[in-house]
Amino acid sequence: MEKLPTILFSSIDRLPLPPVGTHHKAPRGRSESQFERDLWRYFPGKIHTGLLVKRPELNQPYVPDFAYLDRDLAIDIEIDEPYTIDTRQPLHFVDCPKDRSRNQFFTDHGWTVIRFSEAQVMKHPASCCKTIASTIARISGDNSIMNAFREVPTLKPDRRWTIEQAQHLATQNHREQLQLKTHSEKPSDLSFHCPTCGELVRWRGHYIKCATCGYDQFVL
Repeated sequence: MEKLPTILFSSIDRLPLPPVGTHHKAPRGRSESQFERDLWRYFPGKIHTGLLVKRPELNQPYVPDFAYLDRDLAIDIEIDEPYTIDTRQPLHFVDCPKDRSRNQFFTDHGWTVIRFSEAQVMKHPASCCKTIASTIARISGDNSIMNAFREVPTLKPDRRWTIEQAQHLATQNHREQLQLKTHSEKPSDLSFHCPTCGELVRWRGHYIKCATCGYDQFVL
């Protein structure tokens, strides 16, 4: 796990452990709020936030940053930051025990795990979505989901930091500077890429219809 994105597939042939509820006050960072709009643009109706995934042996459930759910496919999408903004403590460093345990839990219970760096989702959100789409295509065997990414560059790997590097990044205010550089207002365009042909289509409430290929879908 020295490079991001990290993609971990389930090694067992079983249905994913289903969520047990929703955390309505799950903490959200700026990068997550921005990335959610990009995820919805490419995967309308499939992205969920605040889901509670119960650990049978503990009272405290896991809450994925984002969950992609579609029939028998469940993906835990995580955004890894090098340190906390408030306490400046290192996070998600190489061989982080908490990350190892969390990854093992999800893959042992039928989930796929994809981890991106905060910098990747803020600088290259469409390429991150392409990584998710290629993972879905690999699992499902259906490459049609890649049609929306014909013009999107493949995401370049980002090296994961050590605990010492995370501490150094905190002294440099790395995350704060990153947010200042990449912050921009997103247009309020309610259009999405058609999952079948990749063309942009207008979202009308909970209904998507593509005039190009005839894709016709109700989404939540």
